[in-house]
Amino acid sequence: MKAGAPAIVWTMAALFVGIEALLAASDLGLAPQGLRFEAYRSFAFFDLWFAAFLAGQNVPINFYLSFFTHAFLHGGFLHLAMNTAVFLALGAHMCRAVGTGGMLAIFFATAAAGALAFGLIADTGLAFVPMVGCSGALFGFLGAMKRWEWRYISAHELPKKRFWSTMGGIVLVNLLLSVSFGATGGGGVAWEAHLGGFVGGWLAAGLLTPRRGTAIGPI
Repeated sequence: MKAGAPAIVWTMAALFVGIEALLAASDLGLAPQGLRFEAYRSFAFFDLWFAAFLAGQNVPINFYLSFFTHAFLHGGFLHLAMNTAVFLALGAHMCRAVGTGGMLAIFFATAAAGALAFGLIADTGLAFVPMVGCSGALFGFLGAMKRWEWRYISAHELPKKRFWSTMGGIVLVNLLLSVSFGATGGGGVAWEAHLGGFVGGWLAAGLLTPRRGTAIGPI
């Protein structure tokens, strides 16, 4: 029987919830007003700042931190609920596979990879459009797990049908989310960050060896 999520996973999930609760309270006038604006301005990732950085212009120190800090902000309780639920499941699995240090390394590395991909691919024009949420890191977890699965089935010459079907499912989920949130005005889905996170996780997984029996299984 699998154990529950480790303390670090619950702690990070509580941090996600606590931050969004404070920002929501500010939105409702139950806390100092303007907190969401200030939090996004200071800690969200902005494509505009990334473009300025590539052009050799001066950017605030917050820009460099935002490669990681954007993952702790969310765009409302629906966004928070989806990401936190998936994080609890995948984060616990990653801790069992590579330990707390490995989970944290993949989380922050793939959050940064997601932000990098968003900066390189997305075109937000001259608008300050914030990119927030830990979904890039979540797709990083998936990328790492699929890399380990591929390593396992290749080493044992197992059928690859399930592997490719789940890869197709991941792509389909992204398409459905993009269409759903785009149509409802939910701010859109940063599929670029998902792609970057997945690729980052796939690459990072090559540097780590999961514990026996923890990294292979249905996702």
